Amino acid sequence: MSSTTPNEHRKARSLATIVDGATRARRERRNSRKNPQPWFVLKLTVAIASVIIAYSTYVYVGRLCVPMIKRESGSLGPRTMGIVFLSVFAVLGMMMIWAYIKVVFTPPGSAIKYVQRQSVSDTVGEELPSLENSTSYQYIPPAQTSQPQLPQPSASALPSQISQGSSTRSIPPSSSSLTSPSYPSSRPSRTRQQSRGSSTLHSYTYSTTQSQGPITQPSAENSVHAEYATFPPPPVEKYPRPNSQQPQEQARGREPPALPSLREEHRFCRRCEIVKPPRTHHCRACGMCVMKYDHHCPWIGQCVGAQNQKFFFVFVVWAALFCLWTFSTLVALNARATTRTDKTVDPEHIVVIVLSGLFSVFTSAMLMTHIVLITTNQTTVEHVAARAMKDRENAVLNEMHSFWACAAKRRTRQAWDAEWGRIGLEGNLWWLGDLRAHWEQVFGPRTWTWLLPIGTSKDIGLEYPRNPRFDADGRWIPRKRWPPELQ
Repeated sequence: MSSTTPNEHRKARSLATIVDGATRARRERRNSRKNPQPWFVLKLTVAIASVIIAYSTYVYVGRLCVPMIKRESGSLGPRTMGIVFLSVFAVLGMMMIWAYIKVVFTPPGSAIKYVQRQSVSDTVGEELPSLENSTSYQYIPPAQTSQPQLPQPSASALPSQISQGSSTRSIPPSSSSLTSPSYPSSRPSRTRQQSRGSSTLHSYTYSTTQSQGPITQPSAENSVHAEYATFPPPPVEKYPRPNSQQPQEQARGREPPALPSLREEHRFCRRCEIVKPPRTHHCRACGMCVMKYDHHCPWIGQCVGAQNQKFFFVFVVWAALFCLWTFSTLVALNARATTRTDKTVDPEHIVVIVLSGLFSVFTSAMLMTHIVLITTNQTTVEHVAARAMKDRENAVLNEMHSFWACAAKRRTRQAWDAEWGRIGLEGNLWWLGDLRAHWEQVFGPRTWTWLLPIGTSKDIGLEYPRNPRFDADGRWIPRKRWPPELQ
């Protein structure tokens, strides 16, 4: 007999209802955003960025460098300094604007231009599983078999046996009693528990198999009618805690995702009606499937994908240098000017210092992030998935070991890495083990073109070499199943 109380049942049902409602609402919001954003909305931030660049150029050139070149009385430096500062600012600004124009007008690579449309029936014949709701099991509906028409029992026909707790009460058959029909049960037994006006939860059972004896009827002491009687729930098998004599780090192991992400049924896009190439994702803001989708960047008004990733990186490089130069020179000259009584700080210099300082932090962080992503052959989406897996493992380690047992956690993670490899490296579906190969996959083999926004990307985005530490369906396999030269 289950020890669950009615209050616990009600709380569990309430929690399940809340979770189900939140999931349904999130799905409805996602489905309601089928139409892409209007063009002027996508390009609005491009106009804002252009205004910021133009205003910063006016302040730096017109209110800082020109007074120094003209040797005006209120200038912050000599003429030579003004010429040098203006020259560096012009070079960095020109390269940044060139790269910005290139990345804004270079599409990321739409998969619909390279892949033929298909209907859902041409790809798979059943409902496609969702990536976020996928599990390691699959529901198989029961087979539809023909069943004989069952007779409708009368009001006096009751189940063959009713038990409450450990006691069973029977009554002799009466003249109005009916014999239970004989037929096999084709439906699985279900469990139902109920309590009425009492804190004690009772369990009632009945059998749907053939009845040979007389009909058994509950006594008047039973408070629950026969229609609520069901089989008792099977005993819940609880997993025993690991033996204290055995090391706890061997109790649980790494559990990589078992989703076969490279199969066609997991790559079909219902909105574009295509089988997406590997590493392709649908962007709801742009309304298309982007090959090697990295992220949707509002500052360029479109996504970063296979065909404009190089230009996006080049733009971030020159934007970081431009912002750092503007910020450092303005701060240095105005700080020196404040030590002199005859000098005053221009308010517009302060505005540009704040803007350039904020964008210096933003572009520098973006630059470092994308250097790591390119050298490990990951996109932002793939990096987030790897980060989520690390977070799950950290939660498991916190359950296995105490908060201060850092050495034990490190040994457990090393054991998992020895069995599977490192998350984000050997555990990256597209990791090739060669940093230069990863870099040239984006920028090409010619070194002198790496930081220039010229040419077109060599990466179309249709095919990528797969990490041999994964099977053909895209599932991470343990080290013992790797090719011998990689073990």
